[in-house]
Formats: sequence, structure tokens, C-alpha cells
Amino acid sequence: MKQYLMPLLLSVFISTQAMAEENPTKVQLGKSTITGSALESDVTLIPSNLSIVDSDHITKVSNFRTTDIVKKLSGVRVERDMSFNPRPKIRIRGVNYGTLLMLDNVILTDLEGENRIFNSLALYDIERVEVARGAYSSLYGTGAIGGVINFITSMPDKFQTQAFVGYGNELVKDTADKNVLRFYGNIGDVLMDNKLRVKLSIGYTGTQGYSNFPTILPKSASTSLNNLSGSFKDKAGNTIIGTGGDRSFQTYDIALKTSYELGANDEIFGSLRFSSYSYDFGNFVSYLKDQQGNSTHLVDGKDYFVGSGYGGMGRYSHLIGNLGYLHSFESSTLKVSLSSVNLFSIWQDALQGTGDRSGGAGWTQDTDSSSNYLDVIYQDEHSENHKLSLGTQFRYYQFVQDMRNITNWRVNSTRTNTYRKLSAEAFVSSLYANVDSLWLDSENFGKFSSSVGLRFDHWMNFNGNFFDGNRPQDNRSNLTNTISVLSPKLALNYLPLDSQSQTLKLSASIGSGFRVATLRDMYRYSTSSIWLINQNLKHERALNFELGTEYKNEYFSHSLYYYQIEMFDMIYRAGSGKENDQFQNINAGRGRINGIEYAFTLPLFGELSLEGNYTLTNAVILNNPTRPKSVGNQLAETPKHMTNLFLNYFPKFGFYASLWAHYIPAFFNSDLNNKPLSNTFANYETQFTLNTKLGYAMHSGFDFSVQFSNITNNRYYDYYRVGGASFYAQIGYKY
Repeated sequence: MKQYLMPLLLSVFISTQAMAEENPTKVQLGKSTITGSALESDVTLIPSNLSIVDSDHITKVSNFRTTDIVKKLSGVRVERDMSFNPRPKIRIRGVNYGTLLMLDNVILTDLEGENRIFNSLALYDIERVEVARGAYSSLYGTGAIGGVINFITSMPDKFQTQAFVGYGNELVKDTADKNVLRFYGNIGDVLMDNKLRVKLSIGYTGTQGYSNFPTILPKSASTSLNNLSGSFKDKAGNTIIGTGGDRSFQTYDIALKTSYELGANDEIFGSLRFSSYSYDFGNFVSYLKDQQGNSTHLVDGKDYFVGSGYGGMGRYSHLIGNLGYLHSFESSTLKVSLSSVNLFSIWQDALQGTGDRSGGAGWTQDTDSSSNYLDVIYQDEHSENHKLSLGTQFRYYQFVQDMRNITNWRVNSTRTNTYRKLSAEAFVSSLYANVDSLWLDSENFGKFSSSVGLRFDHWMNFNGNFFDGNRPQDNRSNLTNTISVLSPKLALNYLPLDSQSQTLKLSASIGSGFRVATLRDMYRYSTSSIWLINQNLKHERALNFELGTEYKNEYFSHSLYYYQIEMFDMIYRAGSGKENDQFQNINAGRGRINGIEYAFTLPLFGELSLEGNYTLTNAVILNNPTRPKSVGNQLAETPKHMTNLFLNYFPKFGFYASLWAHYIPAFFNSDLNNKPLSNTFANYETQFTLNTKLGYAMHSGFDFSVQFSNITNNRYYDYYRVGGASFYAQIGYKY
């Protein structure tokens, strides 16, 4: 029985040697479907540049975190990509908060544009990843301007069990995660005359971490007054007195997934997942020495190694549930699905200059959110050449962020009064329709198809409240607004060549997207940098264009796509976080993001192949009355060039290997495009890593592997400092 998901991808690429990037070697033209693709479709109806990452590229390429899987794809960037970032932000085509992230077709990205789960998901629970670039607001509504990523977990078709256990460590002292321990196991079966399928999986990762940011002495303190030596100034003029400590962490991921066939035409399915990430900072290294040459971490008797807002201790826990029903008519399908994604998170840190690493006064930021969906999808295939998809979605959302004082920042129970609080609710009702049509199917003239989609969203944001005890003039209560948005999309696809020896595809699409300005956008706050509120933010709109071509023959395959996104009232982070240039989310009058995505595969001999991709992203501010000095500049935190190159050897059994090079030149951390500073925290230096994985897969089901990350120990800053050279060895078994 197929897995049935919401309409993430209308169709997808497949091949017997599927690669980890969009390219024609993945295409098997003609009537083909992918298990897990929501609504079956002829692959000629593909509406945009799509990628599938298969199980080989998840298990045999150097991957350590779930986000590593998509980092390798053209057009996709994982922002602030250090170690296990508990709040990974993934951008497609440079669009800020423009990527919709899903797990088994359940939307994980909340209405605030946040997701805090991906790096705590068990890597080997992911069987496949589907990436659709371009505007998908016509199917999903807000946040799907740049694209959609769906992480898909496996389901058994017979009895199966699988287990992995591994250990890793740094290769150069104090540069990478120390003493990494990992375990993953699952067991699944098909029972009750093949009607019931069930799988239970458990994953764990733990490490003593490494230091990814420095300790910066506040400007109000001075080492010279205390006759301390050993500190230095970085290129931004900050006084560095030591490291910010090693981030030790543990992740747990437990999931139960099941489906049951009620009859020949009916199925119920469900899943339940609990995932948690907890961390703490320790092992601080001080550069300071007193007059006698003794090491010290105190400046004027105060411990500034804690309380920066970048460290502390915290926990992010998710509870995700999904329950659905599927009925298949003779030529149509009805699916009803109820999903709930819940976040429970706490974070606490010292009050800098008052608390110390052992305890004392501090502050907390606790964030809870709940996203709840009811989806009804109907697909009609009475016509051989036309398919109609109709859907409706109802979404209820709650968000609360509570900042409190705490008498002992190391003890949860010592929380006291709230000094800042942000809360909001929203209800969204949506209708959408999509028609896929095959207009031409000729041996002489090829295939021509179209895909037309339209979605209507009606938003009701209500009960929004903002309280700041330190700035009562900013307080707001009962914030309410309504927004109605219409999102159309049109895609055209033509295959003039379609044979066993070669295929050629030409495609074009145009679509609109949008993202609603949230309370977090308006009332953003951070103790680690200076932010101004902006309660007048408007929702941003986008018009997406895409032109592409894909070609494949026996000896070579490639894909080339040009994209252009016209942004209106674009929301972006202005400023540099300094006292004279404070951060603030603003609407730029106009912005434009355009570029190309190119990928290729070159079979060399046997199972050996060379693969690569390149992305050009011109993200320019065209008009910005609020901040005219930014006009003509590249958007902050958006690299102009990204490149990946792979050499892969993937036989089914025996020795396998992969070599992966990743390169991004330096880019800006401010909309004023100030020159990036090297070896300086919060900057974006030139990024280069070389990674490899070697393994041996046995016929008996055992798999032995070792991977080496950042072989050259290149310690650049991607805002945070990335991990250096490390290894990870693993043994696995699958039955």
C-alpha cells in the first residue's frame, strides 16, 4: 500500500541510480509514481526544479545531521551551520523565512517561520528527502515562497529491524565535537494478513561539544583597570577574553508510525513522535592572567563568561501527532488528515556581571507553540489526460514567549516574575485547486503538459499581546488583524525528446507567494544584540518566475534553471546590531532575487560517478525608503555563490566511498554590505570544507563505515565558528 501525503510534489524524479541533486539521471519519463508522493502524476507535469535525495546519499555520503542532507543541494543553504544548531534555518533561493519544512508531509514550520526540530531528528530514520524549489503558496499558503522540503521516513513492507551505533571525536584538540556517541534502532513488521504496518524507531546522540563563539568583554568592563593580560581585540574592535564554552548536548528521537487497511479501498494511518534536544555550556577557556601570571576568569571580580545570550542551558522538545483516513474511489481519492505539532522549550542564562558559571541571578526565555491542522484533499482522475485536485485546510495556532527573572539560573524552579512576554493566536482557513493536464503525447512531437493552481487563504490573527516591563510605552494588547490572499500558479512542461537513449525537457512557471508578518517579526528581542521593534510591518508578497532545461543521455546529464523572484514589501533584517545601527525587521519597498541553479552527473566507469552543482543568487534591494543606503546592496546573510562537488562510488555491496567538497565565498552580515571580517564572530567568511566517507556493506546486512569531516580543519565563521577536523566510525545492521 502506498504512503499518501499532502500534495508536496505533483511528481518527482526517479532512476535506478538516483543521485542527491536535481538532474536528468533521476528521470524515468512516462507514467511513473513515487511511493510517498501525495497525488500520483505523470512526471511530465513537474512544475519546478525538484530534487530527491535517496537512501544511498543519506547513508553513504558524509552526513552527520539531518540538515546536512539538504546542504548539498543547489539553491539550498543551511544558515549558521555550526555543530548541532538547535534552531536550524534553511533558505531556498535566498528567501528569508521562505522555506516550508515538512516531516512525512506534516508541516513543521510554525506561523512564526520557526522550526526547532530538524537536528534532533534521527538521521537514519529519514529514508528520502524531496525538495521543490519555487513558489508553493498555491498549495501551502504562507512561507512557501522559496520552496518546500519534505523529509520522509520509511515504512516496512515485511519484517525488518535495523540498528546503528557509532563513536566520533575531534582530530585536532578543541576544534570539534568531543566524544560523540550515537545510537539508532528500529523494528517494523506487516501483520494481520498484510493489513497492518507498524514501525517503532529510537534515536540518540550525545557529545561534549566544542566552542563555537568567543567570550566578549562588555564595553563597561576593562581588563586594564585590573592589570590583567592575555586579552586581545578582534577585527570588529571587541575585546576577547576567552572562549564561550563547549556546547555539550543530547538528543532523543522516538517515533511510532502505523497504517491499517480497512478494506480494498480504505486505509487509516497515523504517527506519533517525541523529539528533544537539551544542551549546556561548560569547559570555558580563559585567556586572562593576573599580575603574577596566574590564569583567571574574573574581571573586577565578575564572571563575564556566562550571560552573553549565546550560551546558557536549554531544552527544545517536540510532540508531533498525525491521524488520517484515505478512501479510494474508482477514479478518485479522498484524504482527511489531522495533525498537531507542539513545541515546549526552555532556555536560561546568567545575568551578565551578576551571576556566574555556578549560579546566581539570571533570566529565561521559554517558548511554547502549537500548530494544528485539518486537511481534506480530493483528487479526481476520471479523465485520462486531466487530473483535478481540490483541498481545504484549517489551521489553528498558538504562540507564547515568556521571559522571566530567575534567582539561580542553573535551577529551573527558581523562576520568578515575567518582565517580557509575547503571545498570539491565529486561525487560517484555506481553499485550493490544482489541475494537471496532458495536452500532447506524440512520438513525433513529444509531450506537452500544464499545471494550474489557485489557493485562497483567509487569516484571522487575534489575541496578540506584548508586554515589556522595561518599556511600558511599547506594550500592546488584543492585537487583531485579518488578511485575505489569493495565490495562483501556472507551469508548462515540454519534452521534445523522450527515448531510452536521450531525454530533453523544457519547463517554465510563474507563481505568487506571500508571508504574513508575525508578532515575532514585529517585536523581535535578543539580549545578545540590539533590536528595535516595528509594529507596522506588512505582509510580504512575491512573484516567482522560473525557466529550466534538463538533458540526459548515456554519457552525461545536467539541469539548468533560471529563477527570478520579485519581492514586494519584503521583510528583512536591517542593521548590524550595533548601538548606532540597531537590528530591526523592516519592509523594503522592493527586492529582487534572481540567479541560476546548475547540476550535472558524469558517470566515469562502473559505479563511480562525478556529480556537482552551482548556485548563483543575486538578492538585491531595489527600493527602500526606510533605509535608502541599502538600495542596490545584496541582502544580508545571503551568499552570491555556492558550489558542491562529489566523487561517489556506490555499489550495492562491498566497498563504497564518497568525497564531498563544499565552497561558499565570503558574504555580508549587514544590508550596508560592510566588508566581511575574517576570523571574527558574527561574520561570514569564505567557507570551504572537504569531507569523506568510507564503508563496507556486507550481504549479511552488516555495514561498517568511517567518515571524516572538514579534513583540512578550516575553522571559518558562518556567524558561529564551524567545527574543525573530526571523525565518526559506525557499525550498522539491517535485517
